[in-house]
Amino acid sequence: MKIISVAAAVVALSVVANEGRAQTALQPGLWEVMDKTTMEGVQPMPMTSRKVCIKGGEATLERLLYPAPDVFAKHGCTFRPAPAQTGLFKATTVCPATATLPSVTASAEISYKPDSYEGLGQLLIKDQAGTTLKGSSAMSGKRIGDC
Repeated sequence: MKIISVAAAVVALSVVANEGRAQTALQPGLWEVMDKTTMEGVQPMPMTSRKVCIKGGEATLERLLYPAPDVFAKHGCTFRPAPAQTGLFKATTVCPATATLPSVTASAEISYKPDSYEGLGQLLIKDQAGTTLKGSSAMSGKRIGDC
């Protein structure tokens, strides 16, 4: 069960850049990004907060939400964005189980403006023994200055 909670935290904190998908433009600068994840039957996880400097060419919502494409590919994950809608980002990410990590399906729906975003994510985690955990994540971010 410890592996599942570790995997949940990793996925929730960094739900994955995929080259070739639509980009959601944001203002470049210093951003504060927050995430609060809860999992059924698992000790509550503390809210996380981090500061990220994004430059003009990389100023997208995806850059704030996901790790680098090579990290994503390393885990065999797939990314399915919903059709683009102004001010609304929706996507589903699926990472298959490995010998040491459970499978993870994460979906997100995030409202965004050029200087802020907020939204919710849903997690479904299954280990090889058939144990299933459900969880949710509240995500938000705001531009706090220049960097």
